[in-house]
Amino acid sequence: MSIFKSRNKVDYFGLLLNLSEYSIKAANLLEESLLDYDHEKLPELLMEIHEIEHTADLVLRDLNHKLARRHSHPLKKEDISNISYLIDEVTDRTEDILMRFDLFNVQKLRSEALEFAKLISRGSVTMASMLEKFRNFKTSLLVRESIVEINDIEEEGDNLYASSIRRLYRESSDPIETIAWTEIFYRFERCCDSLEELAQYVEIVIIKNT
Repeated sequence: MSIFKSRNKVDYFGLLLNLSEYSIKAANLLEESLLDYDHEKLPELLMEIHEIEHTADLVLRDLNHKLARRHSHPLKKEDISNISYLIDEVTDRTEDILMRFDLFNVQKLRSEALEFAKLISRGSVTMASMLEKFRNFKTSLLVRESIVEINDIEEEGDNLYASSIRRLYRESSDPIETIAWTEIFYRFERCCDSLEELAQYVEIVIIKNT
């Protein structure tokens, strides 16, 4: 679907959805990296996920350029801009997680890491579904279903974070391992939070415009 409805009218909903696709790509790469984890492959994987993140930044820049140049928008300019930055934050935080495995020289995974990665993949797909439905928020309640689902995913992330930290501090006797995984689990949890922050903001925009 073209992002242009006419010569001078930009499909901002389509641009936001397009931006979310990079979050899905980053989440999928993170999950695939942990499914068959190999520390030696991290440099190559980090280059790949950074390229995804960098391309997403270019898409974000283009969206903001269009916002600045045009006067007709379906929502307030700052709301479109804020939503786009929150989407990009999900991609950034996903990349940040994979970077921690390299920075802390993680050789062996803890089982919760893959659980978290799958949760973020699910959340990213749900985020895109929410943004696809967002276009019709004035005539359809379907977008609210995705908002609720993202809130549920974030709650699952909170519970997983608590159980992961609890097990880590009960089982690990290596202080370096404890420090590393405390930070990694925190980054996972922040990524889940970023999904909820986006969903909450979308909900606020819907309330303001209905």
